[in-house]
Amino acid sequence: MTTSTNTTYRTDSIDLLRGFIMLLMALDHASAMVGRRHFSELWGVPFRGYPDLGWWLTRFLSHLCAPGFFFLMGMSIYLFAQKRLQSEWSNQKIYTYFLKRGGVILLLMFFLEFPAWGISMALQIQDPSISAPSVQMPGAPGKYFFIPTSVLYGLGSCMIIAGFLWKLKPWQLLSITVGSFALSWWYISNSNPNVAFSFFEHFLLVPGMSPGALVIYPIIPWLGITTFGMFWAQLLQKKPQQIYTISAFTGLFFILIFVALRLLEWGNFSIANNDTWIAFFTLVKYPPSLTFALITCGINLVLLSIFARLSGKAWLHPVKVFGQTAMFFYIAHLYLYAFIGAAFRMGCDIKVMYLCWLSGLVILYVICQRFLEFKKGTANDSFWRMI
Repeated sequence: MTTSTNTTYRTDSIDLLRGFIMLLMALDHASAMVGRRHFSELWGVPFRGYPDLGWWLTRFLSHLCAPGFFFLMGMSIYLFAQKRLQSEWSNQKIYTYFLKRGGVILLLMFFLEFPAWGISMALQIQDPSISAPSVQMPGAPGKYFFIPTSVLYGLGSCMIIAGFLWKLKPWQLLSITVGSFALSWWYISNSNPNVAFSFFEHFLLVPGMSPGALVIYPIIPWLGITTFGMFWAQLLQKKPQQIYTISAFTGLFFILIFVALRLLEWGNFSIANNDTWIAFFTLVKYPPSLTFALITCGINLVLLSIFARLSGKAWLHPVKVFGQTAMFFYIAHLYLYAFIGAAFRMGCDIKVMYLCWLSGLVILYVICQRFLEFKKGTANDSFWRMI
């Protein structure tokens, strides 16, 4: 196998995994915008639970998305930097590129993502028999303006920071990963969810809402998953023939540690005990608890290994297209499901929601394929390459 073929093989597995978790993310947002059911597993506040098995499974599958995005972003940052160095980009140009791209992601959040969610909320009609009450959040909501953020805040901010970290050694990247989770765990464990947090506490460490900010994805815990992805990309370059076997075994090891910790009822910020198997898999996502990170990163590593072996299969082409147009897909799918949701202003049955989700994917494939053809014709440092 030639070096060029090896590179394509490795890149395909990343695109396929990214595309797959895009599908699951679309399912989660179809649940919110069409089915009018969404769940927020926040630290320190009561969790209303899942109404039945179907809605629980829908939400659990979506848990793979955020850790997968940050992990694959870390891998892509490192691999992108190495590729651009070969095409004679300077270190400074690479740093600048990630600074710009992270900034673009933050702008997309304010000017394209938030309007889509606004449309969806404006079209919703509250029905007590279908729609649950507003989610309680840690912190103390204020009476004056606060800055709302979404997952794009976490992704954009972590990209800007990680764009300066790709030259670090493996042990340094792993140290950041371990340190970020240790700091997040210590801070949350010693915090009171019923008091107001400062602007900077929310943006760096504490999910929730207080005067000045509403943050779901603070930088520090999610940066740790990003640097883990960068470490994994370095391992990929050093062991290209063994990396996917290593991924599978490491993923299974993470899952086993998750099971052990849940049996001990430790590492989950105490959102639920393990009295039932659904409670066993009810995990704090905001911020990512240790148990949440272990099982989601573990499954993603196993999936990375599986997709490496399926690379090149024609039937996976739509998934690959979604992975290669991830940011465009993200913005497009929000508007698509927001408008589909206009037909279900009080929500719908889960079977109908799944049908709407699948129908939306067909439409998204057509427009994403067109956008990918356009993007490939642009310069390497063009604006369109950042979407």
